Amino acid sequence: MTRFAIAGMTCLVGMGCSSVEEDTPDAAWDVTVTGVSTDCTQDSSGYQKTFEYQVYTDGADVELRIGEEDGGSESFAIGVRSGCAVQYQSAVWLEERSEGDLRWQITGEATYQGQAGGCDLTDGLDWEGTEIIEVVESLDDNTPEGCTYLMTTEGVLVQ
Repeated sequence: MTRFAIAGMTCLVGMGCSSVEEDTPDAAWDVTVTGVSTDCTQDSSGYQKTFEYQVYTDGADVELRIGEEDGGSESFAIGVRSGCAVQYQSAVWLEERSEGDLRWQITGEATYQGQAGGCDLTDGLDWEGTEIIEVVESLDDNTPEGCTYLMTTEGVLVQ
């Protein structure tokens, strides 16, 4: 995958993620994000990176944050949960590039479980889902507007 997908998933390179006051997350998972397919580029080198996904809940509403090495976190997406399922979407992010700026958005869904377990997941996993990164605006002739990256997300509970 291209640098776009890598920067898109990290949300840690200063492209608009917002730092938030630190609360204790309701739960956290080490989630590995893996590129599966794309219609954005011919590059098939793939993408894989592990992040700490932190979930903060308020009833059915959720906020997902990406944990940082310094113990802080960056707001990543908001969504809703129901039972063992969560659906979420990021804001539209701007990625400034010499080839032309991109605006992209991540939409995801996952089945997850906490310490109590009880959800239908692959053995050894506590988080299992997909994310779609969509380029919603492109000034780069090599990255068409509307193209997508399909990612899988698999993780284990850390808190």
